[in-house]
Amino acid sequence: MDAGSGTTGRGIVVAFDGSPGSEVALDWAAAAARRQAKQLTVLYCVDMAAVPLAPVYSPDDLPREIREVAQATLDRGVERAKTFAKPPGVEGAIVVGTTAAEVVLASKDADLVVIGSRGRGRLAAGILGSVSYAVAAHAFSPVVVVRGETVVHPDAGHPVVVGVDDSDASHRAVARAAEVAAAAGAQLRIVHVGRLRSPEGWAYVEDHAAGTAHSHAVREHATTILTRARDRVLATHPEVEIETEVLYGEPGHVLAPYGARAGLLVVGSRGRGGFAGLMLGSVSHTVIHEAGCPVMVVR
Repeated sequence: MDAGSGTTGRGIVVAFDGSPGSEVALDWAAAAARRQAKQLTVLYCVDMAAVPLAPVYSPDDLPREIREVAQATLDRGVERAKTFAKPPGVEGAIVVGTTAAEVVLASKDADLVVIGSRGRGRLAAGILGSVSYAVAAHAFSPVVVVRGETVVHPDAGHPVVVGVDDSDASHRAVARAAEVAAAAGAQLRIVHVGRLRSPEGWAYVEDHAAGTAHSHAVREHATTILTRARDRVLATHPEVEIETEVLYGEPGHVLAPYGARAGLLVVGSRGRGGFAGLMLGSVSHTVIHEAGCPVMVVR
């Protein structure tokens, strides 16, 4: 796949709690690890709320009953990953704490973190789940949020779609998207969403010969951004088939519908990572919430 160049200690990390959403994320992560020939770490977090009041600092301190349930669930996840995709290496880890915090901590040593859109417990009541948003907002590595009940990957029939602007995070997102597309043999669609401030501009966005000075300027600026992004990709991945497109509107809402036919939707986030970083940007938040395919957030 898909996670990018370079290898760190844990390769790809996937959060697993035995729920259906985490199983889909596990399958996605296992297949990605196989294609990229990376280590897969299956992470099971024991919620502090489930632990008695006695101090618990490590899995070894857990009561036997809780530890056995955690180990059995983790073993099932590790075996599922091995059977489903046969990645080059799979290991399991049990941690104690809040899932979001522990996954963010694990992301410091990972090439990629994968998490499902729902999980068990008190935080599962959200539309997507507070854990998914928190990890996407604060992780140090790229994050893939996997939604739905089936696994979809980039391939010849499912392009990688990436939104691009002038930001450094956007440039990094394009680079990651290109790596994914190259490894998967998928088309890369680079999209820029322009903002038009006048009704007259909206009336002519599909007509290159008409429109206002503002609409022409927006299109020309978008074309420049797309051409530069395309050239950067071709310099490192000349084999990738690339299409570019200029769209108009609010970026998150415009990009999200591509999830209906994409294998992966990639967006940049301008936060610094870690809990001291900024919250998830509005575009990333909207795309994660609305897109029907896995979404990669890159900062």
